[in-house]
Amino acid sequence: MDKTRVTASILGIFAGLGGGVFHGIGEVLQGNLAPEGIYIQAYPAMQATAGEPALTIVPNFLYTGILAIILGIIVTIWAGAFVGKKNGGWILILLTIVMLLVGGGIVPVIIGVVGGIIGTRINED
Repeated sequence: MDKTRVTASILGIFAGLGGGVFHGIGEVLQGNLAPEGIYIQAYPAMQATAGEPALTIVPNFLYTGILAIILGIIVTIWAGAFVGKKNGGWILILLTIVMLLVGGGIVPVIIGVVGGIIGTRINED
Protein backbone atom coordinates (compact mmCIF):
# COMPACT_ATOMS: atom_id res chain seq x y z
CA MET A 1 0.00 0.00 0.00
CA ASP A 2 1.03 3.54 -0.68
CA LYS A 3 1.95 5.24 2.61
CA THR A 4 0.84 8.63 1.30
CA ARG A 5 -2.64 7.33 0.45
CA VAL A 6 -2.97 5.54 3.79
CA THR A 7 -1.98 8.68 5.68
CA ALA A 8 -4.41 10.86 3.73
CA SER A 9 -7.19 8.30 4.24
CA ILE A 10 -6.63 7.98 7.99
CA LEU A 11 -6.63 11.75 8.49
CA GLY A 12 -9.75 12.16 6.34
CA ILE A 13 -11.60 9.35 8.11
CA PHE A 14 -10.73 10.88 11.47
CA ALA A 15 -12.03 14.25 10.27
CA GLY A 16 -15.27 12.73 9.01
CA LEU A 17 -16.04 10.58 12.03
CA GLY A 18 -14.47 12.75 14.72
CA GLY A 19 -15.69 15.97 13.20
CA GLY A 20 -18.88 15.61 11.27
CA VAL A 21 -20.48 12.63 12.94
CA PHE A 22 -19.37 13.29 16.53
CA HIS A 23 -20.11 17.01 16.43
CA GLY A 24 -23.34 16.43 14.54
CA ILE A 25 -24.70 14.11 17.23
CA GLY A 26 -24.03 16.76 19.88
CA GLU A 27 -25.78 19.39 17.81
CA VAL A 28 -28.80 17.17 17.11
CA LEU A 29 -29.12 16.46 20.83
CA GLN A 30 -29.51 20.20 21.47
CA GLY A 31 -32.74 20.07 19.47
CA ASN A 32 -34.68 22.44 17.31
CA LEU A 33 -33.13 25.64 18.70
CA ALA A 34 -31.48 28.62 17.08
CA PRO A 35 -27.83 29.19 18.04
CA GLU A 36 -26.80 32.63 19.26
CA GLY A 37 -24.35 33.09 16.40
CA ILE A 38 -22.18 31.23 13.91
CA TYR A 39 -19.76 30.04 16.63
CA ILE A 40 -21.40 27.15 18.51
CA GLN A 41 -20.55 24.38 20.93
CA ALA A 42 -21.52 20.86 19.92
CA TYR A 43 -21.38 19.64 23.53
CA PRO A 44 -21.74 22.68 25.85
CA ALA A 45 -21.41 20.51 29.00
CA MET A 46 -17.95 19.24 27.97
CA GLN A 47 -15.93 22.07 29.49
CA ALA A 48 -12.66 20.11 29.30
CA THR A 49 -12.81 20.48 25.50
CA ALA A 50 -14.38 23.96 25.50
CA GLY A 51 -17.70 22.40 24.48
CA GLU A 52 -16.31 21.03 21.21
CA PRO A 53 -16.35 24.30 19.23
CA ALA A 54 -17.77 24.48 15.73
CA LEU A 55 -19.09 26.97 13.20
CA THR A 56 -22.37 26.94 11.33
CA ILE A 57 -24.14 29.01 8.74
CA VAL A 58 -27.37 27.09 9.41
CA PRO A 59 -29.51 28.88 12.02
CA ASN A 60 -30.75 25.71 13.76
CA PHE A 61 -28.93 23.13 15.91
CA LEU A 62 -31.02 20.19 14.67
CA TYR A 63 -30.47 20.92 10.98
CA THR A 64 -26.84 21.79 11.58
CA GLY A 65 -26.32 18.44 13.29
CA ILE A 66 -28.05 16.49 10.54
CA LEU A 67 -25.96 18.21 7.86
CA ALA A 68 -22.77 17.70 9.88
CA ILE A 69 -23.50 13.96 10.20
CA ILE A 70 -24.25 13.64 6.48
CA LEU A 71 -21.10 15.56 5.50
CA GLY A 72 -19.06 13.57 8.04
CA ILE A 73 -20.20 10.30 6.45
CA ILE A 74 -19.44 11.63 2.96
CA VAL A 75 -15.97 12.80 4.06
CA THR A 76 -15.32 9.41 5.68
CA ILE A 77 -16.36 7.47 2.57
CA TRP A 78 -14.41 9.80 0.28
CA ALA A 79 -11.26 9.57 2.40
CA GLY A 80 -11.46 5.81 2.63
CA ALA A 81 -12.33 5.00 -0.96
CA PHE A 82 -11.63 7.89 -3.32
CA VAL A 83 -8.82 10.08 -1.98
CA GLY A 84 -6.38 8.27 -4.29
CA LYS A 85 -8.35 9.16 -7.43
CA LYS A 86 -7.55 12.10 -9.70
CA ASN A 87 -8.26 15.31 -7.73
CA GLY A 88 -9.25 13.17 -4.73
CA GLY A 89 -7.18 15.25 -2.32
CA TRP A 90 -8.69 18.51 -3.58
CA ILE A 91 -12.20 17.13 -3.23
CA LEU A 92 -11.40 16.00 0.33
CA ILE A 93 -10.28 19.56 1.10
CA LEU A 94 -13.50 20.97 -0.38
CA LEU A 95 -15.71 18.51 1.51
CA THR A 96 -14.02 19.26 4.83
CA ILE A 97 -14.42 23.01 4.30
CA VAL A 98 -18.13 22.52 3.63
CA MET A 99 -18.26 20.36 6.77
CA LEU A 100 -16.73 23.28 8.70
CA LEU A 101 -19.60 25.53 7.59
CA VAL A 102 -22.28 23.12 8.84
CA GLY A 103 -21.03 22.34 12.33
CA GLY A 104 -18.33 19.74 11.68
CA GLY A 105 -15.96 21.20 14.23
CA ILE A 106 -12.82 23.24 13.81
CA VAL A 107 -9.86 21.01 14.69
CA PRO A 108 -11.16 17.95 12.79
CA VAL A 109 -11.60 20.09 9.69
CA ILE A 110 -7.99 21.26 9.93
CA ILE A 111 -6.95 17.61 10.13
CA GLY A 112 -9.12 16.81 7.09
CA VAL A 113 -7.55 19.65 5.09
CA VAL A 114 -4.08 18.34 6.00
CA GLY A 115 -5.21 14.89 4.83
CA GLY A 116 -6.43 16.44 1.59
CA ILE A 117 -3.12 18.23 1.06
CA ILE A 118 -1.32 14.95 1.58
CA GLY A 119 -3.84 13.36 -0.81
CA THR A 120 -2.81 15.76 -3.56
CA ARG A 121 0.68 14.23 -3.35
CA ILE A 122 -0.52 10.66 -4.09
CA ASN A 123 1.10 9.16 -7.21
CA GLU A 124 3.57 12.05 -7.58
CA ASP A 125 7.17 11.19 -8.27
